[in-house]
Amino acid sequence: MNKSLLTSRGFFSLEGIDGSGKTTQMDLLEKALIKQGYECLRIREPGGSKISENIRELLLNVEFQDKMAIQTELLLYNAARAQVIDELIKPALLANKLVLADRFAWSTYAYQAFGRQLDPSLILELSSLTCGEYFPDYTVILDLPVSESRDRMLLENKKPDRLEAESDLFFERVREGYLDIAKRFPQHAKVLAANQSVEALHQQILSSVLSRLKGD
Repeated sequence: MNKSLLTSRGFFSLEGIDGSGKTTQMDLLEKALIKQGYECLRIREPGGSKISENIRELLLNVEFQDKMAIQTELLLYNAARAQVIDELIKPALLANKLVLADRFAWSTYAYQAFGRQLDPSLILELSSLTCGEYFPDYTVILDLPVSESRDRMLLENKKPDRLEAESDLFFERVREGYLDIAKRFPQHAKVLAANQSVEALHQQILSSVLSRLKGD
């Protein structure tokens, strides 16, 4: 996989570290696109299908904190992704529906290549093998300083999962990974500041997606 990614038109993803507002923005984006007449399939990653959701439970289980090998983690993410592509994403795109993913393969690049410090070229090659042509055509990265991410997560007052419990240094590397994606693949990824008003951010995301759909 290089700067000319093999992607699927009509496939969009939102990315960012925890607390960046992906779920809120995905709610707004989905509603806006449906209002404009588009049929949408919405998924979260890891997850989406029954098998993928079961893999998600393994990946996020705090019982496996500091026990799961990083290679196991990498392969499980890709296994969950392969399953949801086969079951849901491929049929949706063939039916001319839009696919909206709350995280997808770029998460693995940011979290495993940068957060876990695995070889980025290995991550990209594995993503290419797993996804084939079923890779987001366009991704909006919601960028947020790690300190603000932590503050937002504290407000949610919930017990952190296995990934959320990682160190600030880990998430600084993940954030760097997301910014690296936008630098390396500017035609497929765009960074927006997550620490602005919900409505302002929504309008920027919607504008980017509609522009892509119109081929601008």
